[in-house]
Amino acid sequence: MHPSSDRPVFASTGLMRRVLLPAAVALILVLPFPAFAANVNIPTFQLLTRGIMEGGQFSLQTAGEIEITFGGGYKFGGQLSLGLSGTNLEEPAGLPDSYDDTDVAALAADVESLSRSLDTVLDRTLTFRSARVIVRDTFGAPFDTTYFIGELDRLLNGEIFPTQFGSEIVASDFRGILYFPPPAVEYDGIHVIDGTGLSLSSGSLAPWLYLQAAIYQDSALSAAVGVSRYSTDLRAAFNVRGFKAEAFAGASFPVASYGAYRGGLLLFYNTGQGGEFLTQIGIPYWEPPQTVTIDDFYFLFEPRVYIGFMSIVLTLFSHPEYYEQQQTGEGTATDIAVRLIAGNVQENLVSGGLENRIKLRPNSTDTLRVSVAPFVSVNASGVIWDMKADVKVFPWELDSLFEAYIGIRTEF
Repeated sequence: MHPSSDRPVFASTGLMRRVLLPAAVALILVLPFPAFAANVNIPTFQLLTRGIMEGGQFSLQTAGEIEITFGGGYKFGGQLSLGLSGTNLEEPAGLPDSYDDTDVAALAADVESLSRSLDTVLDRTLTFRSARVIVRDTFGAPFDTTYFIGELDRLLNGEIFPTQFGSEIVASDFRGILYFPPPAVEYDGIHVIDGTGLSLSSGSLAPWLYLQAAIYQDSALSAAVGVSRYSTDLRAAFNVRGFKAEAFAGASFPVASYGAYRGGLLLFYNTGQGGEFLTQIGIPYWEPPQTVTIDDFYFLFEPRVYIGFMSIVLTLFSHPEYYEQQQTGEGTATDIAVRLIAGNVQENLVSGGLENRIKLRPNSTDTLRVSVAPFVSVNASGVIWDMKADVKVFPWELDSLFEAYIGIRTEF
């Protein structure tokens, strides 16, 4: 598939998100709720510190993702979400008092660099992430209506099963900043509903079924092309003991000559005899009549084997050419990871093991990269500490031989 001429390579949409109007609307929606009915939650709190070799010296870089939500009542639920997302929190938090004229001219000539510089400053403050108002059982029907601004849901990452059905965790650990630290593209699910629009979802329709339909102005796509673009997505999730499935299909318009389309499927199966299988497969973005190739697919296959206290997890992940409505340039990249784990971070105080990872990057100078990483996770009352030492076995380069990770993630 060839990219359209008006679509840039994967770029930040952070500046578009940080506007005052949606934040003001969100406050208007949330503030009328009585103070005693509001609640504060922290659904996301992740910090990841990497120790890397740069120019022969060992340096630390910390990436962070924090989200704070303020919620209203159940019947007419309002929610405001603020977030902080930084790729290098050690950098100075403010702009200099003055600039050299040459530096200003060079920075102004490079719009992408200017955007990154402004993002560095703005990422140090809590910024608007999303706001929503939910009307339960609309007009007496078993459906909920949601008006939303910002990020509503991530599709096909597996999070819907514990949150919507109260099931066990089925999502893969192979996602987020621990495996895709900045500046890499951070993969988490196949698509995100992000913009301004309406969503209809099944409320009390059935305890094992969840349906959702959304239509919205797409923030990521609108930012990529510079004008307003709209998207619609249909989603279904099915949950029974031992088997779970989630599927979605979506379209965006007006895009190219015939619109843009996407879709995907998540399947999870527990054999009941110490084996599990997770599959995520889909196309995040496709413009007909372009030919669909293997590079267009987001594909993750993860078998898990449990033998008493031990487990073996094999992950195969093929990167897509497009992700979150933008081109990544990673359509030929593949990751293979094998993890030997002692214990379970959800059930035990301490767990750990060894991870072997192979990275295939045909479009890079290092087409093959092999690393070995011992790791330890500590679950301290809902706060999980992840410690990992990544040793690059191939290619052998002393300056980039070793990377250390210390991460913190919470479960609220």
